[in-house]
Formats: sequence, structure tokens, C-alpha cells
Amino acid sequence: MPRLFLGNFEFEHRLADLSRQLSRNLERINAELAMSWLAIADDGDLIWTPQQIEPEFLDRLRQSGLPTVIPVTSLDHLPADLEVVPWGWTDEVRRFCDVRGWRQNIPSQAAVRATNSRRFSSDLEQEWQVGLAGAGQVGSLDDVQQRIKQFDPASRWVIKAEFGMSGRERIVGSGIPGDSQSRWIQKRLEDDGILFFETWVDRISEVGIQIEIPQSGPPVLVGVAPLMSDERGQYSGSEFAPKAEDSIQATWEAAIAISLQAASRAQQLGYFGPIGIDAMLYRDQKGVTRFRPLQDINARWTMGRLSLGWRRFLNANESGSWRFGTTNLSDTANCRVIETSPRTIGGSPAHHVSRVIFCRDQ
Repeated sequence: MPRLFLGNFEFEHRLADLSRQLSRNLERINAELAMSWLAIADDGDLIWTPQQIEPEFLDRLRQSGLPTVIPVTSLDHLPADLEVVPWGWTDEVRRFCDVRGWRQNIPSQAAVRATNSRRFSSDLEQEWQVGLAGAGQVGSLDDVQQRIKQFDPASRWVIKAEFGMSGRERIVGSGIPGDSQSRWIQKRLEDDGILFFETWVDRISEVGIQIEIPQSGPPVLVGVAPLMSDERGQYSGSEFAPKAEDSIQATWEAAIAISLQAASRAQQLGYFGPIGIDAMLYRDQKGVTRFRPLQDINARWTMGRLSLGWRRFLNANESGSWRFGTTNLSDTANCRVIETSPRTIGGSPAHHVSRVIFCRDQ
């Protein structure tokens, strides 16, 4: 049965408020990231592309040895015998499936929402004592100010909304929040009733621990993908290196064990399917190196999970990375570089460029 890959990358925004109007930027991201599914797609699979993809881009993909997929710009008039694979399950996607007869065996929306909420990860961090010092839930601007006063006024902090992704839906600052920050805090509290306060720490490295949760039986580790971030802390790519996988998993063994426990809790709530858990190695304010095993829990597909799919295209003795945004190609002269996003979308230049890079191990 062919699969229909549906890149609703605005997933968290829909969880926060299904009626929220998507910005043009988010609509553009959906279009530009649509072909990310190539990492796991097979010949004959369908990929929803909300805007037309240039034929030359598809030709380049085939010439590079990637699967021959079928881009579809409309979800009407498609056959009923499709396996639908969305980025994440929302009420909107469920309605699409119902109307077109695509309903799959999927977790309840209550389970999807609960396991993607920062409340879920925050509660586990508190219960298992694996969170950042001073981190926690806040329900008012006064709560925020009281937490900030416990630290050095020059220390940085970050406040996150209940649902967010890739460094979005958060603010970063130091000292007592200014007027614009206070307005952001109050608006999110009016919408959700809760925010999440954290101290800013010195990041050393991060990984995405990728797990598959079955309906019955224990969760299964799929792999660990080292993450790359830009200076703002936003995701900028993942690495995949088969020869280094054993050592990577050994380094993150304790975090993997806690992630599998968290996946079991998600399963108890009724969730099953892909889940990606970001873990971080950092230095605290005293310079002590520590692990944060449950930095983010994403009960959906993730770029880290997709990046592991690129392993099947590696040649012997190669490692790879999947990079987003501006990429310095000066260090890739002896590597295979494949563009995995089109250069233009809807006739205008693409903003979010992605490339998969295969380099021979040194």
C-alpha cells in the first residue's frame, strides 16, 4: 500500500489553537519542508506539496539516486487505499482522513495533546529530579518575577509556551522582563494559563533520541541523532554516522534509559507512534557538566527521526549530516551534497534550504 506523507509542520500551532490563522511564514515552511519525507519515502509514495514543485528539482533527485515519489498539491480525488503518515496527528488531519476514508489506527487526540505538552515533560522532570535548577511552571507575571529574583540579575532565562518547536514560542532575557516581554507573558497566560521558566545554560551538545512506541509491548529505540543548533538555539540540522553509533549511544546511555521510561509513560496515556526526545549535555552556572535527558518531548515525527532515514543512502565508510539554512560548503569539497528542498517555491526563491551531505570518514 503506498503511503501519503502529509507535512503539517505547523503541528504545535494547531495543538495550541486549531482556529489560529497560520502566518504566511508557517504556510511557506510547510511548502519548503514538504520534500523532507524523501528521507524515508519509497518509490511510488505520495508527498503532499502545498505549492507546485519545479520539475527540474524532481529530476535532480532521481539523478541523485533518491526515490521517485509523486508530489500532490491537492488531497482531493486520491485513492482510499493509502496509508496516511502526517507529521503529527491533529483534529484537522483526522477530519481529512474521515472524509476521504483514510482513517488509520491512530492514538486519541487527547493522548497526542497531553504527550506533546511541556506540562508532560515538566512533570516528569520534577518527579524524577532530572530538570534544570530553578526550572518550573509559572502561572502569573509575579511568579516569573519571583523566580528571576532567585538568580543573579545578569543571568539569562528562557520562558516557553505550552506548545512550541525549534526555538519558537519562547522568549529569552535577563533581569526583570521589559514591557514587550511582559505583554508576551500575559498574552500566553491568557491563552493557556501556564508557562515554563528555565535558566539559560551553556550548551555543550544535544541529541535527538528517536523511539517508536507500539500499541502494546515496550517502546523501541530507533537511534540517536546528534543535533546542530544555531546561535539562537534553533534547530539547524542532524548528523548520522553509523560507525559512531555505538559510542554515541554509550555516551548517552543514561539519557536513553530515561527517555524510554518517558516513552512508556506516553504509552500509558494512550499515545503510540513515533516520539523524539531531545537531551542536552550542558555546563551549569558553576561550570559543572550535567545531563538534561528530557529537554523536549515531541510525540510526532521529528527531523532527527527523518535524518536517520538518510543512512540507507550512505556508501561504505561514509558519515552524513542533514543541514538547514545557510550552509558553509567550503568544508565539503570531497563530499556528496544533495539538495533536499527546491530552490524555488511558487515561482519565488526558497527561504529554508536543506541539504544532505555524505562525507567519507577520515
